[in-house]
Amino acid sequence: MVTKDGPKPKPRDRAKTGTAILDAVGRLILRDGLSGVGVNAVAREAGADKVLIYRYFGDLDGLYRAYAETGDFWWTVEEMLASIGGAATLADALKAGLRFHAAEMRKRPVTLAVIAAEPENRTPLVVALEAVRERRSLDLMKTIATRYRVPEGADIPALTALLAAAIDYLLARARSIRVYGGVDIKTPRDWERIFATIDAMIDGALAPARPKGRKR
Repeated sequence: MVTKDGPKPKPRDRAKTGTAILDAVGRLILRDGLSGVGVNAVAREAGADKVLIYRYFGDLDGLYRAYAETGDFWWTVEEMLASIGGAATLADALKAGLRFHAAEMRKRPVTLAVIAAEPENRTPLVVALEAVRERRSLDLMKTIATRYRVPEGADIPALTALLAAAIDYLLARARSIRVYGGVDIKTPRDWERIFATIDAMIDGALAPARPKGRKR
């Protein structure tokens, strides 16, 4: 079948071309930065006609949303829950989850590039990626809240936001520097020191609150 835009691609060609287009977005982010991602640039990088971007994804924002939803950018809730497994306590679950988060971010150079650049580049692509990240994080928090008892006064969303943001920042910086604030941040072995401190922070935040007026 032939349309005004040319021959209609076969289903298997469409899947292959769609994947090539999404992969091109990631390569452009790494090579040219967030500002380098556009319809013409993506089409050239993917070796595809830009008409196909509109046909497959609707528009550029549709392409951004599709890329944001890919598992290669951010872990899924199912993956995170599997990493937590049968953790007996909320503290154990948070510790395991944050270690998994760091390991997954370390495997995703495109994600780290976005994290490093997004404060100064509030592009539609950044907004789409942020929406996916926030939704998955909120969904995860809701599930964890049903599995574990949260100590009175403990703000789990704030705690995990602070710790995950610190992890993301240090990993993003580790792309170009070896030491931050006197702490080695390049290798998983370096991170054992960081995680030891994170564990202590989690234990402290989840410790039972002392009754007011009670002396030590």
